[in-house]
Amino acid sequence: MDAPLEACPDSHPTRFDQRELHKLLCSLSDELCRPLASLRTGFDLMLGDGPADFTGDQKGHVATMRSLCDDLLRLTRSYLDYAEVIRGGRSPSLGTFSIRALVYEIDRSFGAAARAKGLDWRAEAVDGDVLVATDATRCQQIFAALVSNAIKFTPAGGRVHVEGKADADSWSLIVSDDGPGVPADQQGRIFEPFYRLNRDEHSSAEGNGLGLSIGLELANQLHGRILLDSDEGRGAVVRVVFPRTPPAPNSAAAGKTRADRP
Repeated sequence: MDAPLEACPDSHPTRFDQRELHKLLCSLSDELCRPLASLRTGFDLMLGDGPADFTGDQKGHVATMRSLCDDLLRLTRSYLDYAEVIRGGRSPSLGTFSIRALVYEIDRSFGAAARAKGLDWRAEAVDGDVLVATDATRCQQIFAALVSNAIKFTPAGGRVHVEGKADADSWSLIVSDDGPGVPADQQGRIFEPFYRLNRDEHSSAEGNGLGLSIGLELANQLHGRILLDSDEGRGAVVRVVFPRTPPAPNSAAAGKTRADRP
């Protein structure tokens, strides 16, 4: 049996480290967001009420700068998102949802983009009528990280399938694709903060290396775990498993955050 893969092997942040990282990321986000927001406003004014003698090329350059500014704003805000997740200040808000409803939301959010890319997209709930207790907002953040990653790296003509199912004491969401897969020597690192796979053919793929880290932290907060089964060149199957009835939010803290290979 393969050994479990640790999300941050031998270096998982202590509570003190997390507090320091939270302060650093919040400060960084604040320092960057304010000037970027001002720049964004300036670009809007230039495009809306700028000089009448702006040429088409000049307007195009300003529009490009505005778009780059938006990208940087999204990046800095993602740092703040990660800071809030690792702080874990908000207890899960549990509600009762059907697996079908949770899968439908994934299909609504990602189906059109996957088909537009030319992917064989399918999202189905095998045990759709089963009701589970969870925080739907956190679930969707977890699923979004996994599904968007699969769509991003699977080339046109490939397959991305999402399946929701239930067992006696747990329920799971499985995201499978036939993309490039994850090399064995990197499977223990893809859930680390800021880590990105070194793939020349996908070097232009956008991302900041935080999506999977955020997903894993949130899964841990819901007493779930993420399992990865992948071979380089043969796609990947990622399964996130939750208890059907999780412990109360004020119960003993969950164990160390992990991503495992089944």
